Amino acid sequence: MKAIFCHDLPIYKDINGVYCSTTLTDSMFQRFLVVADELIVATRVYSLNKTYVEAHQEPITLDKVKILAAPNMMSAKGMIFQRRPFKKAMRETLKDVDLVFLRGGECATVAYEVCREMNKPYLSECGGLSWETFWHHSFLGKLVALRMELKSIQIIKHANYVAYVTEKYLQRRYPTKGISTYASNVYLKNIDSEVLKRRKEWIASRKKQDIIVVGTTAAVNVKYKGQEYIIRALASLKKLGYKARYELVGGGDQSYLKKIAEKYNVSDAVYFWGEKTHDEVLHWLDSIDIYAQPSKQEGLPRSLVEAMSRGCPAIGSTTAGIPELIDSNVVFNNGNVRQITEILSKIIDGVHRYDMSVLAEHNFNKACEYEYEKIEERRTALFKQFEEYVKINAER
Repeated sequence: MKAIFCHDLPIYKDINGVYCSTTLTDSMFQRFLVVADELIVATRVYSLNKTYVEAHQEPITLDKVKILAAPNMMSAKGMIFQRRPFKKAMRETLKDVDLVFLRGGECATVAYEVCREMNKPYLSECGGLSWETFWHHSFLGKLVALRMELKSIQIIKHANYVAYVTEKYLQRRYPTKGISTYASNVYLKNIDSEVLKRRKEWIASRKKQDIIVVGTTAAVNVKYKGQEYIIRALASLKKLGYKARYELVGGGDQSYLKKIAEKYNVSDAVYFWGEKTHDEVLHWLDSIDIYAQPSKQEGLPRSLVEAMSRGCPAIGSTTAGIPELIDSNVVFNNGNVRQITEILSKIIDGVHRYDMSVLAEHNFNKACEYEYEKIEERRTALFKQFEEYVKINAER
């Protein structure tokens, strides 16, 4: 069986020609190879002028994975000049493909249109909110936000099978006529109770005069990740006399967030660490006090679950699946700096139901529900149903 996975998250090609990524990785592609002998990954590809090690990326090493480079069809040039040729190439590719997996973006939209033309079954992975993703991305994003939202509704509605990353939220937003399950994109393996023990010891050792470190893992060049609201809350905490700093891990142009930090006079308390590998991120998570997920757009954020698996007390916005993960006391309305400041101050002060040890234990136990084996069991069952459905239809 040959499969194709269509997405718009970029993969990089380093200076030595090695494909690499921190999100589209070997471990993620393995899920498709359970039902396929070969996997084509159709997505955008960008070149790096450094090695994957220097860029803090993970190499794609699986022989069974082939990359089909797609143009950036969310640019004006891509929409006008490159979409039609890519759609033609997709028609040719899908003639020889058995299993079609779609997950968001224009690349998946093109594949969906071809599947409908060819009456070809497909499985959709619903991983986030289309309108919010594009609306908060750029001026061009605002122009296409409604179109992409309507396309997402269509793709998921007509899908033969759907894997949602949330347990409830996205199912209500994007209902389907097909067979569905929920399985997040989190990859947690070998969760160790010693991590929680060490976290509690760390919390107990902290002194009131210590600087509290808040952290977020996300690209720093997309405004919908919401880091600016934590920076503004940091300024409010400073005025109230609290000692705190904000550490950001993630790639992209830092200039916008640095301007925000300068505007609110907290540049000396905002640290940008750039890209980190997965192992480096886990090590960094163990060094911070509170994890923040202030996103305006998410599905069910992997970075938040990973922070929870390290026993991090966490706060998060009301976006999508975030409230499914953390205690309701530490959830704030999107972009509400006053609420963020209030929640952080209560955690720092150890107010009842905001105690860091209690939050750490709650988060660690919740993260255990996202262990790899538990999630993959549901996902694999759905993938095998899809595989059997395709085989039966091919025999008719």
